[in-house]
Amino acid sequence: MRAAVDAGVQGIHGDCGGALACATCHVATDTAWAERLGPPDALEDEMLDMVEGERTPTSRLSCQILARDELEGLVLIVPACG
Repeated sequence: MRAAVDAGVQGIHGDCGGALACATCHVATDTAWAERLGPPDALEDEMLDMVEGERTPTSRLSCQILARDELEGLVLIVPACG
């Protein structure tokens, strides 16, 4: 989330600064990456119910995806809103 906000990625706002309180950093990925990321925890899952736009089976909040070596090449999609 921080990298997307810093880069000015449209659709990623990160209003809460990564505190898992706003759902303004909604992203999705393909199924293979979703499996590698693992499922959202209970609080993230609850927050995903509040995203603007359509929640998909591979939706995540980007503030909960920590950059690490094994995620090299990860592609995240910012869903269309409104």
